[in-house]
Amino acid sequence: MSEQNQTTTPARSRSEQAVGIIIREHQGLWRVIDLLEQLQQDMNVNDQRPDEVLFNTIFDYIQHFSNRVHSQPTEIVLYKKLREKSPESGPLLDKLERGYVIGHEKINELRELLATCVRGWPNGREDFSHALSRFTQALRKHIKKEEGVVIPRAKEVLSEADWTEIAEARDQQNDPLFGDRVRDEFRELRHQIVSYTPERFGGLGLSHPTSRPETGKEMLGIEGLVSSYGQIEVLHEIDLKIHSGEIVSLVGANGAGKSTLLMAISGLQPLDSGKMTFEGQDLNRMPVDKRVSNGIVQVPEGRQVFKDLSVHDNLRLGSYTRKQGPEVERDLQKVYGKFPILEQKRDNLAGELSGGQQQMLAIGRALMAKPRLLLLDEPSMGLAPLIVEEIFGIIRELKEEGITVFLVEQNASQALALADRGYVLETGRVVLEGTGRELLSNEKVREAYLGM
Repeated sequence: MSEQNQTTTPARSRSEQAVGIIIREHQGLWRVIDLLEQLQQDMNVNDQRPDEVLFNTIFDYIQHFSNRVHSQPTEIVLYKKLREKSPESGPLLDKLERGYVIGHEKINELRELLATCVRGWPNGREDFSHALSRFTQALRKHIKKEEGVVIPRAKEVLSEADWTEIAEARDQQNDPLFGDRVRDEFRELRHQIVSYTPERFGGLGLSHPTSRPETGKEMLGIEGLVSSYGQIEVLHEIDLKIHSGEIVSLVGANGAGKSTLLMAISGLQPLDSGKMTFEGQDLNRMPVDKRVSNGIVQVPEGRQVFKDLSVHDNLRLGSYTRKQGPEVERDLQKVYGKFPILEQKRDNLAGELSGGQQQMLAIGRALMAKPRLLLLDEPSMGLAPLIVEEIFGIIRELKEEGITVFLVEQNASQALALADRGYVLETGRVVLEGTGRELLSNEKVREAYLGM
């Protein structure tokens, strides 16, 4: 009897583990659907104009959930194993797999209907509301089918080896409950949803723009940029645009030319050819100090604080292009308010700070220059996960304060989750561009930069 228990327990344990993960994922998604329906009721009953930013963030979450947890339909190992052991389940599984593909299309339709509704309010409300109802009902039905039919049937027919393969496949896919990379992406989306959701619906109700801007005014434009180190060309015909108010992320392997591009924008790396403009001004003719005084400020890779100077003096050096006076003092207090640890250690030498504290000091020093375009070069490099989360929270706050951010970051998953748009740089060439969500869902990006 004891030997029999030793044989069967691992199978039960593995199946329970896998099923428990699926159920918890569904519970999280169910709560998001509940919120969508609360917002829909608020729109219809209370004539509340929809919060376009919050709705789109929820759509991002659902779309991202499907991309990350299930990947492509043919890769759902649970479905594959169930087909093999229970052929009669095939028609239902076919229908559920089609649902993932159709669901993506429906979300894109909802985004368009939402934009029409917001721009023409209250015109367009009925079309958006009806489409939203159909979508949430279909999503609930999909979850119920998986929990009520697929999982019970799988528990009946699948073996220990099958469940082990299912669990290991989910490990490899780095899903939200297992993987650090994807957990970062979902943490960012959940944080935004909770922050933007009104208090009456259980959120924080933080103030934020409730509509997505039309195409923003171009702040930085780069066309055909070529740059070399000696005889070696490292940037090849770079085309890139950054609009006011955006976070734009640049990802790529080490040696791709990311830092070189930032230095070219700052004026520290000469160009062979190409054009750069900042708010219509020709950057090629603008010296480095003038770029800083005009609002282009870089936080360099490796922080590069002045280690033999105090924290306070490092911050004061950030304002060297500004006229000293009450405004500089007010900004200094704002930096201390944003980074209380810096005020506590204001008299310490910068070299005595931890890596995370030095990164805060480097950002604070840049803020003292009153940036309008902040260039961040690998701000999370070498930092502990909790500090990384804090740094990314600060970047999000800076955007909310109206600062445009160009982010070069080794943590591609979190950088793209935070970004409005992104670019992928390979061996000095831009090979992909799109919204942060689009790039996160791109198979090439996932394989090359997200380890998936």
